[in-house]
Amino acid sequence: MATGEDLNSAQMTLSSREMEIIDLVADGLTNQEIAERLTISKRTVDNHVSNMFTKTGSKNRVALLNWAMDHGKICRDGFNCCSLPDASSSDL
Repeated sequence: MATGEDLNSAQMTLSSREMEIIDLVADGLTNQEIAERLTISKRTVDNHVSNMFTKTGSKNRVALLNWAMDHGKICRDGFNCCSLPDASSSDL
């Protein structure tokens, strides 16, 4: 089992594509719908979601969304919203 410190390190390794997928999961899209929206295969989406489960310690989509809200990655209806730096700006 991962320690809290391991999970904190994992949080920093979510890719911009994974964050894009979390947003689409939060919008209620299925993996097939996400694949169609991003023009990638469903299997690729499945792999991204599975990797995010591992990285965040989540066991399902609801837990993944809870993790994302708890860590300021997504917000809904003004809850837990803050100004997050653009992922591309960290590359500068």
